[in-house]
Amino acid sequence: MSFLPLSRFSPSLFADLHHLLARLAARPTTSALRRLYAKLDEASPWLLALTALPAQNDEDKKLVTSNTITSPEGTEVRVVDELLATTNTIASALDLSHVLSATLALLAVQQRARYPSRSDAEIAVYILYESLSSMLSFLSSLLRLTLADAAEAFDELRAYVENLLDTRTSLGQGKGDGFLVDQIMTQLDEQQARLVAVVRDGHAGGAQQLELATFRTGAIRQAQNEMAGMVVTIASAGLLKSSQVVRIVKWLKKCERPDGVVAAVLAALLAATRPLDSLEDTDPRYETVDAYIRHSKFLVLVTNLIYGETWAIPRLREAVKLQWSLFYLSALRNETTLLQTIGLDADGAERNIQDAVSSGAFQFLTGLVAALRRDADLEQTEDEQTDSLTRLAMRSKPENDSALYTQLERLVHWLAGKRHFLRNLKNKEEDVGLRRSQPNPPAANFQAFLSLVAAVYKSLPPDAAEHIWDESSFTSVVLDGRTTFPPPSFWDMIAAISRGPSCAAKAYEKLKDTRLSWASLFKFYQHYTEIMPHLFDPVKTRQPALEPMPEEEYLVLLGWTTLLAAVVRGSAVARGALLQAKPHPLQLLFDLINCDIPTDLKAAVFDAITAFCERRGDSADDEVVSKAVESYERISFADPTLEVRPGGRVAQPIGWLQRMELVEQEVGLYPLTRAYIHFLTSLIPDSGAAKGRLNNALRRGAVYILDRVLLTQSNRQYARANERWELLDAALQFIERAILAFDMSELQTGGTVRGIGSVASTLADDVGFLVLVRILSEPAIVAPLAGIIDHAENTSVPRVLRIYHRILDVQFVFSDVLLLALADPARVSTPFRKPLGFQSLDHYLLNHHLSNVTAIALDVGSDDPATALVAIKITAALAQSPLFSGSDMFRGEYSRPTNRLAGIIDASDESIRIAQAFCARLQDEGDDVTADEIKAIEQTVLKGEPVEDAASLPIVIRHVIADLLVDGTAPDVPAPNIAHFLLGFDFRLRELGLQDPRAPSSRLSCLRIVFGQLDEAEAGAGLVYAHPTLAAKSAQLVYQLFAGPATGGPTLAYADSFTAFSARQLAALPRTCPSSMIEPTGTAATPTDTVETTVEVLIAYLDFQRWILSAVALETFSTEGRGAAAEYVAAALFAGATEGEDLDEGIARPALLIDLLSNVDIAWSGADADAAQNRVLEYHASFPFDTYKRADADWYDVDALARAAAAFRRQLERSGAVTGPAVATMTAEAEYIVKRLAGRNAETEIAIAKGGLLSSWAELLKVALAMLFTHVDDDRQDVFLFELLDALLDRAAADLAPGILEILAESALVTMSALVALLADTPASSLPVDRLTATLLKVVDAATRPGTTESARGNLYAAITQYLLLTPAAVVDDTASLVLAATAAGAAPVLQRATLVALGSRRDRFVATLCRDAMDVRDVWKTQCFALLGALVGLAGAERGSDRDRGVLAPLMQGGFLVQFVRTIKDREIALQECLSPDPENLHTYWVYEAKLAFLLALAGTRRGAEDLLDAGVFETFATCAFVAVQPYGEDMDADPGARDVVDRQHRALALALEVLGRVVSSLGRGARSGAGHALSFLNAHRESLLVLLREDQQHVTAGGIAECTLIIALLAMVVHKVPADDLRSATGFGAFHLAVLSLAARFFERDAWANEFDADELADAVDKVLLLIQATLAYLCATTRGLKAGEGAPVFVTGIARANGAARYIASAPSLPTAVGLLADLLDTAQDLSNAYDDLADKLANGADLDEDDFGRVPGGAAEADGPDGLRDAFGARTAAVFNMIESLLLLIWRHLLFYANDVRGAREPVRPDSLSLSLGADLGKSGTAGAGAGAGMHVSAVRALERTAAALRAVLARADDLELSDELGRKPDAYYGMLVRRLKELCAGLTGHDEVME
Repeated sequence: MSFLPLSRFSPSLFADLHHLLARLAARPTTSALRRLYAKLDEASPWLLALTALPAQNDEDKKLVTSNTITSPEGTEVRVVDELLATTNTIASALDLSHVLSATLALLAVQQRARYPSRSDAEIAVYILYESLSSMLSFLSSLLRLTLADAAEAFDELRAYVENLLDTRTSLGQGKGDGFLVDQIMTQLDEQQARLVAVVRDGHAGGAQQLELATFRTGAIRQAQNEMAGMVVTIASAGLLKSSQVVRIVKWLKKCERPDGVVAAVLAALLAATRPLDSLEDTDPRYETVDAYIRHSKFLVLVTNLIYGETWAIPRLREAVKLQWSLFYLSALRNETTLLQTIGLDADGAERNIQDAVSSGAFQFLTGLVAALRRDADLEQTEDEQTDSLTRLAMRSKPENDSALYTQLERLVHWLAGKRHFLRNLKNKEEDVGLRRSQPNPPAANFQAFLSLVAAVYKSLPPDAAEHIWDESSFTSVVLDGRTTFPPPSFWDMIAAISRGPSCAAKAYEKLKDTRLSWASLFKFYQHYTEIMPHLFDPVKTRQPALEPMPEEEYLVLLGWTTLLAAVVRGSAVARGALLQAKPHPLQLLFDLINCDIPTDLKAAVFDAITAFCERRGDSADDEVVSKAVESYERISFADPTLEVRPGGRVAQPIGWLQRMELVEQEVGLYPLTRAYIHFLTSLIPDSGAAKGRLNNALRRGAVYILDRVLLTQSNRQYARANERWELLDAALQFIERAILAFDMSELQTGGTVRGIGSVASTLADDVGFLVLVRILSEPAIVAPLAGIIDHAENTSVPRVLRIYHRILDVQFVFSDVLLLALADPARVSTPFRKPLGFQSLDHYLLNHHLSNVTAIALDVGSDDPATALVAIKITAALAQSPLFSGSDMFRGEYSRPTNRLAGIIDASDESIRIAQAFCARLQDEGDDVTADEIKAIEQTVLKGEPVEDAASLPIVIRHVIADLLVDGTAPDVPAPNIAHFLLGFDFRLRELGLQDPRAPSSRLSCLRIVFGQLDEAEAGAGLVYAHPTLAAKSAQLVYQLFAGPATGGPTLAYADSFTAFSARQLAALPRTCPSSMIEPTGTAATPTDTVETTVEVLIAYLDFQRWILSAVALETFSTEGRGAAAEYVAAALFAGATEGEDLDEGIARPALLIDLLSNVDIAWSGADADAAQNRVLEYHASFPFDTYKRADADWYDVDALARAAAAFRRQLERSGAVTGPAVATMTAEAEYIVKRLAGRNAETEIAIAKGGLLSSWAELLKVALAMLFTHVDDDRQDVFLFELLDALLDRAAADLAPGILEILAESALVTMSALVALLADTPASSLPVDRLTATLLKVVDAATRPGTTESARGNLYAAITQYLLLTPAAVVDDTASLVLAATAAGAAPVLQRATLVALGSRRDRFVATLCRDAMDVRDVWKTQCFALLGALVGLAGAERGSDRDRGVLAPLMQGGFLVQFVRTIKDREIALQECLSPDPENLHTYWVYEAKLAFLLALAGTRRGAEDLLDAGVFETFATCAFVAVQPYGEDMDADPGARDVVDRQHRALALALEVLGRVVSSLGRGARSGAGHALSFLNAHRESLLVLLREDQQHVTAGGIAECTLIIALLAMVVHKVPADDLRSATGFGAFHLAVLSLAARFFERDAWANEFDADELADAVDKVLLLIQATLAYLCATTRGLKAGEGAPVFVTGIARANGAARYIASAPSLPTAVGLLADLLDTAQDLSNAYDDLADKLANGADLDEDDFGRVPGGAAEADGPDGLRDAFGARTAAVFNMIESLLLLIWRHLLFYANDVRGAREPVRPDSLSLSLGADLGKSGTAGAGAGAGMHVSAVRALERTAAALRAVLARADDLELSDELGRKPDAYYGMLVRRLKELCAGLTGHDEVME
């Protein structure tokens, strides 16, 4: 039974550990270390076992078949059926325990989607080896991190590692126990045996088995390399035990073939056995080595193994012997007792060294290094017959190779210091060379040593050999020779140690005074130039030698020239000095090229020429290039002056160039062609177009490369396979350099038409132009590039990818700008015609090389991060391409059109590999980088240059992928696209969907990676701390997915179901800005924290919070606050939190919603104090800075400005305006300007980030208060809201960036609204008055603070309005907008008084500011200003007993604001009429008008307010307003809703005016100052329009028309007392109104006359409005008939019978008395029905039942009024009182008219008085009925009969009035006045009907 927890095997354990370790290395934190330790406990058993997994055994097999096993997820599973078969297959194939095999089988089922078309057993193999590779990679990284010299920060982790190294574990059955290193050495052998078996089986199997075998081979070899590398790391740290050194020597002894693993183990031995003399005292190996030399038994054992036993590789033994002998010599010097113990003295050790050298130690080490270099493709190799599987099995690890090179470099350097040793070796060889007759010369060991030096230093970085040059013993021996020419090994060595600037300079200095001086070399060149035949020599002046160059001299010249190239390329000083030689070196070199010399030598000469021509940025560059071009053209072309144009004739090559093609094609090797192409490549300028002769030479060379190399590469003969790819790569290097140097940015600044033409003409001469035109117009040139991408079998793939990217980057500017400009005759003298076949690169890819798209996407998974980065950039560019971003039908794949790029990749067979490659790149770790560094690294990679900081490249790749995902999910980008494919959305569904991550068929996606990385967040750790910018992009991606219409649903469901996104993110949301992982550039300070960081980190921190808050708000809103994690989200937002960032004890923090506001307080302070100081500009005072300023922000394009400032300086220099020291001063001033503006940019960007965060915070606040606040404890709600208001208002009092204050004010409004709603039901005595008034004062102070914007003040005004709702002085009424009533007795007097005192202390400034905002020409927020003024009017009504002049509203009149308000009604009339017309631009003016009239209405509610309005001329203003004349309602409007809306607005505007005027007249009453006369003037001014409304509203009955008529009639009723009697009877004066009112009354007094005009749904509302109309009408009628009982005036009710005296004193259209009686009956029934309904509903509520929908329909005003028993009583009581008032008015009118008509019938007799009604009325009427005769008598009788009928009907109604029983709770019951009216009418009816009894 194994000690490993086999059933808990987790394939992700070590990937997680590796990820944590990378995080820890980047930013060591206590929390990260704790998480690492927690997982290390689980990983320790596996780390100790390494690859030693338990083999098959009967015990495990029985356990699996008879019991259940526990899966990694913790579930119990029984292994049966198919699972059992898979388990047995895995166990047999891998010789694994059945328990582990069963676990792997379960994991394979879950991972099926990652490996399509694979069996579960095969998937298990992939899972196992990937896990082992991950484990070994982690352990290797852990060892390197903890055992490095600078690992003090990881002392605790080092202790864990040392404990791991000292833990004994089983080495296998029969092998005993051992430590970790022993386990490694054992496993190396076992893995080798397994590797041999896998390779053998792979050769014998089929294609699919070969693929699996290839994977296993690579994994096993990687495991070997990793374990060998661990031994090197442990040895370098001095932690190898002596027994382990012995084991290593024994392992090397039996090795049969040297390879990378052997090299690594050898490196470990070399590191462990360094001579003690070569170690510093501080070296960690010093004590270990010292212990070795004192361990005699160890020394004896190792010495015998090395000296006395036979090894499988004899030369390996000699190499080890050499090292051990050096070690032993050092040991003898430090421990003299060894001589007696070992029996070997120093001379013997020296002899062993000589013996090792003579036996081939140097040759073995040189061959080993050469083999490693060949495997790493660092050297050219002959074609090998080895198959790919075998080569894979021999692959080495670059880090292990570097370790060997380092150890060999130390060995070489130690030997280089042994002068006599080297001298002896050299002398022996030179002696042999002088004695040529010796038949068997000894081995050339000195040359072998030189070859070893060359091999080692070629493998090390440049300048690594600097100390070799300083070793005089070495240089004196090497450079001093007795032979004529040094051997080839010398030249290889000297060239290898001359790499790098320092070494090249030292080589130049060392050699210039020796016999191998540079002058000697040039004489050598000149000699052969003179004697060798010239290939092109138009003037023959000598007789050349016919003998070829001797071999020895050829090798010398080849080596010397190679050295020249290395020195010139490395040292600018050497180059400059050599260029001073006479004759000119370039002339000599080109003359040598023109000679008939070997091709290899010509290639070396061209390489030297290229080294001279490579640009260094100094003044000699142009001169050198010019000289080179001149010499080159002289010997290469017959007509070098012929200009080369696209499609034009090209000069034919001659001489060496012509012969080169013939010679090289004959042998199939092309070194000279490659060197020639490299020379042409070096001529291309880094920036700017080449000019003159150089430009023509480059274009000629481009044509040659394209036509004679690229297009013919498939037709050439190649002696070796790599030759083709090397030649092709050279041609591609030229193409890449040409298009990279082709800069079209100047087109943007071309200016005029002529200027653009000039720039375009210059660009057309550039070689890059020719190359681009040829590539984009000739498919034959694109084909080889596409072939390289498709096959991916050579090193040219990265170069082709860079070419693709560059073309995609510039092709649209090239075709749509440059070529169009060149084709325009107005811009260029000779227009350029675009080739007919010209197409964009994406067109070629889509239509001709579609497989390239998938291949490029696959390159994302390349082992080279730079290649992956370029592939991702190309994929992103294709995603933006119009061709690939469009949609297409993929028949058989998708049911709808799909994004082309996404469909191509998703439908390909490689879609899963592509997705996994992106996921893997998104998980890579590295050092954090800034935006500038990202840009710089991208540019470096896209130029093909090596990246200095390779550790940052994975993070750059993650940024590029994140940008691709964010851009692809932007709101304006159609879905689905490539981003959605990478995020895991399924295109094949009808709607986009995400797979369940727990499903076996689900695949890994970038979305899961992003969520996983965000979920790792915790206090003080997580993505936002390690990579803040990446965290911000990830959060933005999540928000965009939440907000996307196609992605929102599935992403929100995914986040809620599987990640608990909102709760997790809020719980770990950082409260303070993370410190920068890079050098800080300033500090971010709040009142509580100060952090050293950078601007970029601060902005990323703010953006991260912004997107997280927006995402949480959106998720909460989508679930309406009822999600599974809603309670946790609420707790995170509203409750106090604890943040313990690397602290054992937490720090108490306020609630998150409040704490986040501290980000507003962040103050950035840059580290550059000089740039922050103000200076007076001396040279740049007139510089146009605004040209580079962004229009919408205080942000400058600093890069463009810096370039412009430099150009400005150069212009002044050329003009002589600045010279000498002034130039430096001006440059310093420009640098100051750039730094200063960069600082301002930073401040602007921070302010924008703050605004974005605050906007998201405000959104979350609204959602949280609306949907999550119920989760907060009741006793905490008001406390939280007060604290939040304090936090908001305290910050509103500070100097804030534009926009911040507006958000704070809006949030204050939201919070105040929530607080008011919370406190609305709180008893007055329990209100926190002091806290409320203090908050009110803060709001007022913020609103009146100078600099507060209008928008912010508007929100603060609204907050004050909300606050005033807590005082019951203001009540909102739909019918009167804002009706103000006196404060009820006992209703919150304390809060009112406190509020009045608070506002009174700020009244002057506050009210004045409020009024000015209300008068401002801007419309925004004026509605709120007037609403607040109305609320203040209501509050001012509570100032009982005080002088209004000293009240809150005193400034309103004192400042003349009210007069201005009234005047602006007329001033803004035109704008208002635009709003009242069809299709208005906006309705701002209308809304302001409504708000203003609502305020005036409130003000008119008191007499003082009405007087103020009267003084302000409110009547006069409205009398002159034309908008009063509105269009009446018509039947044609019902068919046009738009027209109906316009008319409704017109009538609403009129209704508001009528309300205000009516309220003014009503408040003034009939005192000394009555407004009736002013109102009468208004009515007369608009008589015709009002009459039209009164008439038309009868014809087309609408609810709005009824309300409008109510207001008109109410106003008429209030002014009718001022109307003379004649005007009342006049048809043209006021009488017209009178007639219209009577006609309207006749229509609406009868229900059947108007009820049919409304639908059933509208009827209830119409009934309410008609009741109000009737009430107003009855009031008017009562006012016009005051003298009717005395016989004065005219009746308003008619009898329908002509009067006896012929006087036309009544109107036919007026309502009749029978109608009035009928109306009275209806009103009595209504009153009784109201009482009965109230009793029913009240009883129902009293019985505990709830009111249903039908019950609410019976409540006057609807359900809104029935708020409990009190609300129900108030609703019914108000309606009952109104109805009862109408009954009394109608009784009075009927009494007056009956009395009037009775007197009228009696004629001239004394009229009947009210006090004598019952005495003689009946008798008198009887006598009168018989007194007359004729027609008059008939009329008289008819009148009497009519009155009798009316009285009879009334008699019955009055009987019902007596029976009226109203509920006592309704408040209004029949009183004495009502009883008097009923009694009088009964008496009158009795008299009229002739009955004698008096009805009681």
